[in-house]
Amino acid sequence: GFTCGALAAMVGTGSDWANDLKFGMCYGRGFWITRQMCCKDSADMLSCSNWKSWAQLLGASHASSEQIVSYVIYIALAVLQAGYAAWLCKVFAPYAVASGIGEIKVILSGFVIKKFLGGWTLLIKCVGLVLAVGSGLSIGKEGPFIHVSCCVANVMSRFFSKFATNEVRKRELLSASAAAGIAVAFGAPVGGVLFSFEEVSLYFPPKTMWRALFCATVAAMSLQRLNPQPSGKMVLFEITYHHKWRLFELIPFAFIGVIGGLVGVFISKMNVRVSRFRKTSQLKKWPVTEVCVTAFITSLVDYVIVYLRGSSMLLLYALFAECKNSNQDTFEELCNHENGREILFFLILSAVIKTLLTIITFGNPCPGGVFVPALVIGGLIGRAVGFSLQLLENEIGDVGIFSPCRSSTSCITPGVYAIVGAAAVLGGVTRMTVCLVVVMFEVTGGYEYVLPVMVGVLLSKWVADAFGKSSIYIELIHLKGYPHLDNKREYAFNERASDVMSCRELFVLSINGNTVESIEGLLATTSYQGFPVVTSPSEMLVVGFISRDSLTQVMRKCRNHPRLTGKTKCFFGSKVDCDDPYVDLSPWLDQSPIQIVETTPLDRVIEMFRALGLRYLLVTHNGQLVGILKKKDILEHIELYRKGLSDRREGN
Repeated sequence: GFTCGALAAMVGTGSDWANDLKFGMCYGRGFWITRQMCCKDSADMLSCSNWKSWAQLLGASHASSEQIVSYVIYIALAVLQAGYAAWLCKVFAPYAVASGIGEIKVILSGFVIKKFLGGWTLLIKCVGLVLAVGSGLSIGKEGPFIHVSCCVANVMSRFFSKFATNEVRKRELLSASAAAGIAVAFGAPVGGVLFSFEEVSLYFPPKTMWRALFCATVAAMSLQRLNPQPSGKMVLFEITYHHKWRLFELIPFAFIGVIGGLVGVFISKMNVRVSRFRKTSQLKKWPVTEVCVTAFITSLVDYVIVYLRGSSMLLLYALFAECKNSNQDTFEELCNHENGREILFFLILSAVIKTLLTIITFGNPCPGGVFVPALVIGGLIGRAVGFSLQLLENEIGDVGIFSPCRSSTSCITPGVYAIVGAAAVLGGVTRMTVCLVVVMFEVTGGYEYVLPVMVGVLLSKWVADAFGKSSIYIELIHLKGYPHLDNKREYAFNERASDVMSCRELFVLSINGNTVESIEGLLATTSYQGFPVVTSPSEMLVVGFISRDSLTQVMRKCRNHPRLTGKTKCFFGSKVDCDDPYVDLSPWLDQSPIQIVETTPLDRVIEMFRALGLRYLLVTHNGQLVGILKKKDILEHIELYRKGLSDRREGN
């Protein structure tokens, strides 16, 4: 937890500095200081004498030349930072790209992705996040913190034998680290635990829940202590509204939920299409070029739109804030009713631009997540709806639906609508429900506004599920071809295990009769990840299962041993009647592989794969091995069932 908090503090500070660097540098206290720290003693950012823009540093005197110099340097630094982040990922850690949440779900379901949670991936992910987020790309660092936290857990587990040698305990550790990732991303430890339980973990026993809560709490407290920002608060967007919401506002809250669901589905579907095009076209050969072009387009557009020019977190703070408490100089006009139509136009325009940029950016070959872009899009939409209602109330007065507002000077608070909109769009993209509601009130501290957020999130999910029940992460998992069974899907099959099993021609090892040469030949002629061990090829009674990695490791040691040759016999048992040197493979044998009978209902088989995180099941008949049922077989059958095909051969 402490390590996750320390890394989050460094990445957060680094990305803020990289974002500020596009506008200028702290001239009086050191160029490595962020603008907020540089100007903490000033009344506001505009009157800060220590901060110098690039136009001032380069001596631009005219207003037109100042704008041109600032614009050009803004674009150049954005492209340079994003391109360098993509190059680092391409050269040193290909698995450090995107958010990594989908792959974490796959790993926690029992699949192994080598090097995805390694030390190099952790290092490049952190450095890449600083550069990619600082460049202004339409991505966030909050989702990738989950990947970072799981990398920390995996690296540290190597120093403790009870985690390094036990996959079940390691999976529990990864579940707790996923909770810590959300805790440091949003300062929401309880929401992090619920996120790990609801979204990423298939195996989450009660003992893991309190351990995950402890880990998330330590991570959030460490971030609060180490974060150099002057506020020092754990609540990311603390709100202090002076007016309570009215009952009639549930109607516009529900409307925002519907819009959020539609926008979330649109982002998911279009982003998957872009990702499919990226995977199947020549674009995949030019990852750095793609990121640089995307950064160029993003910076070219964002600099013109004042709402999108700066940090997304500052924009969210301004969107959530009440007008009388808004102290963000750039966003003061959000409360200016005299230019109401212009503000509405730019809010909607910013939401449209942010949506299009997120579609083409999320999933590209550099680190970055979709949490913050979705929150920004929803916040812009919600603020537009709330601000339009506020303008309507000022225009027609406290009549009609606004009659409950007669007892107060101000009735509509646009910030509440922004919070509901942010939760609705993020829910439409990710299909999160309970954990999203908890995260939102932990992020804002607005416990009185849980009901509006619940209404928006539930309606968003219902609308989004009407167009498909898979979240953007599940869609991308399927696109990448990872074997994953969604625990939120329900299936009703009449088939048995033997009807779906594809592996009937078995390559097995008997407990006797093996040599180093025969095992090496089996490894050379097959690509299977493991082999059943039986009493004999005629009896086929299951003794255990041994993985390919274990066999490869043992055979390599045998070839390096001076007394062992290719004719050396290999046994699965310590009690062997043999005078010559032999190899005992029993220490590497899994003597209790999970087995099912061939008549087991497919529904029960699917639940076993989900709950236990299995990759295969041994299928027996009267105790004899008759085949192996793989997760891939289940997924292929589900896909054929979804397409309306009952016979597997018809799909070939």
